[in-house]
Amino acid sequence: MRSILPTLLHSAFVGVSRLARLRFETQAHRAGAVNERLLLDIVKRHKGTEFGRRHHFSAIRTAGDFQRAVPIATYDDLRADIERMARGARGVLTADPVTAFALTSGTTGTQKLIPITALTQRRLGQTLLTSRGILFNALPASSEDRPAAALMSALLTGRTEGGFPTGSISCYMMRAALERRPGAWASPPEAFHVPTQADALYLHLLFALAQPALGTIVAPFASGLLDFFQVLEARWPALVEDLGRGALRPDVAVPPELAQPIRARLRADPGRASAVAKQLERGLDGVARRLWPGLTHVSGGTSGSFRIYAEKLARYVGDVPIYSPFYVSSEAMLGFNLGLGAPVYALLPSSAFYEFIPADDLDAERPSVRRIDELTEGERYEIVVTTHGGLYRYRMGDVIEVARHHRRVPVVEFIHRRGCLLNIAGEKTSEHAIHRALDEALSKEALGLVDFSTMEDAESAPKRYVVFVELTEGSRPASAERLAGRIDDALRAANPYYATLRGRLGPLSLHVVQPGTFRELRELLVRRGASPSQVKVPRVVTEGPLAELLMARREAAPEPAVAP
Repeated sequence: MRSILPTLLHSAFVGVSRLARLRFETQAHRAGAVNERLLLDIVKRHKGTEFGRRHHFSAIRTAGDFQRAVPIATYDDLRADIERMARGARGVLTADPVTAFALTSGTTGTQKLIPITALTQRRLGQTLLTSRGILFNALPASSEDRPAAALMSALLTGRTEGGFPTGSISCYMMRAALERRPGAWASPPEAFHVPTQADALYLHLLFALAQPALGTIVAPFASGLLDFFQVLEARWPALVEDLGRGALRPDVAVPPELAQPIRARLRADPGRASAVAKQLERGLDGVARRLWPGLTHVSGGTSGSFRIYAEKLARYVGDVPIYSPFYVSSEAMLGFNLGLGAPVYALLPSSAFYEFIPADDLDAERPSVRRIDELTEGERYEIVVTTHGGLYRYRMGDVIEVARHHRRVPVVEFIHRRGCLLNIAGEKTSEHAIHRALDEALSKEALGLVDFSTMEDAESAPKRYVVFVELTEGSRPASAERLAGRIDDALRAANPYYATLRGRLGPLSLHVVQPGTFRELRELLVRRGASPSQVKVPRVVTEGPLAELLMARREAAPEPAVAP
């Protein structure tokens, strides 16, 4: 019976996931009505809260009533109420008891606390089932019962003043996955609670290498997948040795309470160790398929600034599909990628009540809004959400572009965060435009990009852009001045507003930074509170420790670029 039970559980999971996908397809035909019904459910459930009484929820009958009664808000507008909730106050924004708080990544500023309730956790679980059903439909082989390597932490990072646990949204997702599908993972549960990212990653690699039948490798973002293969490349002799002898080397730090159950799962496997070593001695190009012949896909976000890591990941995974599964934030699960192509996401109308601020209105004092069934393909909008978690007409700061429609649901591409813009003279240069410009300029110089960030230099006269690039090993521009000029030219093409307003800006300043700079920057963000598995390199930095680190790691003094 013990051998049959996991198979039965997996079959049930696949069946329920497929039903969840069919529910989404039904909702997609009437997205506007489904979305408004969700809003009215939220209003009814939370009308007795302090927020609900202040805004007369009991009198709201339509989405229009709601929009007239409740102003559009930012986190700062809700901060005082959320901080009271974090200290233990009840009935403030949500009628349901708060069980925990999700921490945002803090890419565009300080981390924010997002309330989590039992209801929001259940709804997250339901939407995750939908995403799996969509994957099974797009890639049928992924429904096979094979172990997965998950590169996420389940370790909560702290507690609020009121005693509520805090952690990243990926942490809560992993904790739920371990509880609902304990036997689905290559690593033992204790490995997901190892506090140091480098040690946890070594453990996940070791247990993944021990599983020749591995079906997938999962991380929140493509950067985590790239870390997995780069650590494999750097430490494979040690991993092969530990795999062969069924032991863990002493320099892998594991807390004592976790060490015994982790070591109990290790098995000496000289044969597998020899087979792994043979493949790794051939090099790392296309190594994923050679180590794990049944690998159906690898999964991690590749949209926005994570595209840079997906491009490098292709070397290791070869013909294994890279799937960018969903559009998720600390506030809500927003949408799903319906296929294995570009990272575009069909919005889920039953996840949050959506409103969209047109790009031309982003800076307006009272911006206009559109509903989920009122969007135009090719246009850009900022997403505004209302959720069961106590967020009402909340500006997320995410700017998306509508790529197409699936039934009556918009399929969107993430473009940038509002806080990740260079905007000295009104030119509003996004990370998307900067990345395109770097790709074009570096390709003309036959240089490889590892990572990049930017900042505005307000001290120069006139003000100017500062670009920091880390190049691949052995890459060095023949002339930093010429490369800066190429970047400037490419930026003019990528952002017409930059081209128009270029005369108001000083010459672009380019710095090549030392190898390992952006890994060190990510480690600094983790030390400041970011989740190790969810950390994001900010594409625009301001004065402070991050800017100081980048300036300190310059390889050479900046050279002037092109005159305005």
